[in-house]
Amino acid sequence: MRKIPGRNDRPLETSEEADLFRVAFPEDWERMRSVARGEETADAARKARWEATVEIVRRALSAPPSLPEPFRSAADVFDRYRYLLADLPVEAFIVLLLDVKNRPMQDIRVSTGILNGSLIHPREVFAPAVRERAASILLVHNHPSGDPAPSPEDREVTKRLRSAGGIVGIAVLDHVIIGDGSFYSFREEADW
Repeated sequence: MRKIPGRNDRPLETSEEADLFRVAFPEDWERMRSVARGEETADAARKARWEATVEIVRRALSAPPSLPEPFRSAADVFDRYRYLLADLPVEAFIVLLLDVKNRPMQDIRVSTGILNGSLIHPREVFAPAVRERAASILLVHNHPSGDPAPSPEDREVTKRLRSAGGIVGIAVLDHVIIGDGSFYSFREEADW
């Protein structure tokens, strides 16, 4: 999954304090900054507003991070990616980076191809998986024709990527091909 700035990333970390107050309290940031510092005797409304802000932040920081549901089957992959890929006019090849519990960490589009194919190299597939310390990966791509049946090239790429995964120690759990309202799973169709 794409990383979302916020709890685990700190996109505003380098911002000046005054800039943060301007964003949070655009209409009276200077007075709210004084209230936050305890420099000014605030009216009840401003003080309550500051305390509410602090409480919201406290709760957000103490809440456990929400973790995405793990992929349990090719149908889960299909449900999550069918609307992103099924209607594309060209093949797109996505690698899903998974943690040790098969939860998606990130998805990466490694190739966008022509009408009836895309170019895939193990280097593009495994470089982000190694960098992000993925435990395993899922391969997903679409067939613009709408027919998810694998081509001979799909079978060869799958075999090659599984072999490369074995070498680098990152298992390829499945390769799911998304068609028009249907999918093909190499793992579930005994092509594994």
